[in-house]
Amino acid sequence: MKMKFTVNKKDFVAALNAVTLKGKYKSAHTSKLGNISNDVAGAISDDGNTLTLSNASDTLAAMCKTNINNYESSGLEEEKKFMFFFEVERALKYLKTFKYEDMYVTITQSNLILKTERQRAQIPLLVQHSGIGAISKISTMQIDHTSEEFPTFGRTLFESRIVLEGDELSEAIKNCSIVGNATYKLNFNKDALTLASVNFHQTENYKVTVPIISGEGEEATLEFSAPLDKFCSGTMFLYLKDDSPILLCGVDRKLLVAPYIRGWLI
Repeated sequence: MKMKFTVNKKDFVAALNAVTLKGKYKSAHTSKLGNISNDVAGAISDDGNTLTLSNASDTLAAMCKTNINNYESSGLEEEKKFMFFFEVERALKYLKTFKYEDMYVTITQSNLILKTERQRAQIPLLVQHSGIGAISKISTMQIDHTSEEFPTFGRTLFESRIVLEGDELSEAIKNCSIVGNATYKLNFNKDALTLASVNFHQTENYKVTVPIISGEGEEATLEFSAPLDKFCSGTMFLYLKDDSPILLCGVDRKLLVAPYIRGWLI
């Protein structure tokens, strides 16, 4: 089995970073650097025009799409549904040395090969991904942002939808992160969305109103611990329900975050 395609290196790296979501997370009575997982799943669309990268743990699930060109395969029907897994950090250490934006990718039965005009790196594929259950769920979610009906995830029917610019939410999260707790409280009340954080000793806090384009549905309040600012890009759709997972969607991406009080998705 062999699949080949070309991709913009910068877009590929951006998608990898989006689904890795590296940043500060709350751990017991401190915050520390972490990520969803160092392992990522890749899949090619049936038309051969899109590469989807996905990642998941028991508290987060993310996917991001990027355009590809010149897709070729050995012609086996099962390759259209083939999912491959590899280590992000292992790929990134080589990608940092690549000087050209046009990158040639080859996927064999056991390796991922990355090439430019002058450079070549090969890394082994992984056999599986520990979060494949959540990856499958987020990959198959069908979301119509224009529908009057809000999407569902498992048994959760989201009750509110907020449309906002990703830069606004990203800035709010970065500002709240100064508190140092890596835990944030989201509150949607009528047409207002606020984000707040308090430090571990309850002596400092920060709260900001996040500008939104539109908001509809029920009021919602919940807490989360994840650097969502790393996932924001362009206009975003935010779906909420009291003490339930957060669904954050962009044109080419989807992210599910378990509420901090419960801490699981599946």
